[in-house]
Amino acid sequence: MTPRKSLGDLLAETPQMIVDLAKAEVQHLKEELSEKAKGVGIGGALLAAAAVVAIFLFSWLIYAGYQGLNVVFEPWLSALIVSAVLLVIVAILALVGIQLIKKNKDFGDLEAVDSIKDDVNMVRGLGHAADGTDPLDDLPTAARATGASGATRVEGDVR
Repeated sequence: MTPRKSLGDLLAETPQMIVDLAKAEVQHLKEELSEKAKGVGIGGALLAAAAVVAIFLFSWLIYAGYQGLNVVFEPWLSALIVSAVLLVIVAILALVGIQLIKKNKDFGDLEAVDSIKDDVNMVRGLGHAADGTDPLDDLPTAARATGASGATRVEGDVR
């Protein structure tokens, strides 16, 4: 069991704890932003790859039309098959790229921003959830149903 600190020691540690908390929050925000930017970058790269393959698709379609006009048999049919395969590749790359961009484009739902807002509200004395929500809503439902000792919580119990 750790010894209890005096009020003076706790007050002396408070500024450093606030600085450490701010640094940790900024680091968390940097990590989240880099993760989002990475997803958008990968999505953009996949869309660029789809554009390059689309250029090849266009050239194959031109070639297929050319072969279809000149020779009515197998060469143009094989060119159309290659074009169809390239079209499938373009569609897959584009859909995956668009999905990644949509998934990572919203920077408004960052956990670090919510955490910083909670910290500011705590410093202001507004409590954990100044928006009127229950602070226990942040806990997993299994942890809310049982206390630290494993006993079932009853309504109004602050454990």
